[in-house]
Amino acid sequence: MYKYWAYGLGIHSNLALPELLEVDTDCDITVTIKSSSLGYVEPSQPREYIQVAPQETIVAMKGVGIFHIINGKEVIVTPAPNADQRLMQLCLSGSAMGIALYQRGFSLLLHASAVAVNGQVICFLGHSGAGKSSAAAAMLARGHKIVSDDIVPVILESPVKVVPGYPQMKMSPEIATTCGYDLASLIYLHPLLGEYAYRREQDFTCKPQRLHSLYLLVDSDELAIEEVRLQAAILELITNSYGIRSLQQAINRQQHLNQCVEMVKSIPIYKLKRPRSLPLLSEVAKYVEDHVQRQTQLVLL
Repeated sequence: MYKYWAYGLGIHSNLALPELLEVDTDCDITVTIKSSSLGYVEPSQPREYIQVAPQETIVAMKGVGIFHIINGKEVIVTPAPNADQRLMQLCLSGSAMGIALYQRGFSLLLHASAVAVNGQVICFLGHSGAGKSSAAAAMLARGHKIVSDDIVPVILESPVKVVPGYPQMKMSPEIATTCGYDLASLIYLHPLLGEYAYRREQDFTCKPQRLHSLYLLVDSDELAIEEVRLQAAILELITNSYGIRSLQQAINRQQHLNQCVEMVKSIPIYKLKRPRSLPLLSEVAKYVEDHVQRQTQLVLL
């Protein structure tokens, strides 16, 4: 049995999950891969939600398996015949964990990339393909730290905090090269994805960290940062919540709305307007870095 930590939880699995942080810890979630494909039915789509409910979700991944997530405590996988094990590992470390977190009572999970800038966590938000991972990769290249990639659980206490995921951040080969990473030192994720991952365990922090601000990525001819007003900020939080469309029946929607409203009262959301230009990535990262520093100084005054 393999033992891991991610999202503040101990995860025990009979399949290696190399994305997660290997730690000898108590068990909060068990992951079991069945030894037989008996019961597997090939979905017509790459991903098909068979059942979505607050404490039980079943999702089929074509060529991978059927994932049964129960009470935020158990993930059972019926593998496809000749299942792609690497894709199975990535699904377990990603979407299965997101579903389990909702089942365990997290009402606010951001679909974001989070990094720590001098001890202050910032999150990049945006639709799929907006450049969240690219922005995070550029920040990491400037020496900032990984907090979480893709799924960011929020704890609404004073101060607002986020729960770190695992010490890995995905990026395209073009972004990696632009940011100065050596592709040979990165992890190649899967041919279907065509992406690499940067991993750094040395200074990864497992404890919840204070959230400073959110940056919504917007394409523009200029480089600018503008604060998003209250009502629009609430809408952006809802829109950029993890699985907000596919997992609606698994989410306590009233609680989710209430938490979005509460969050914008204390955490600013900014539009990060920037050109989609690879050579400008480092400049954009420096611009965000300076903005975080200025806002932090204003709070201290």
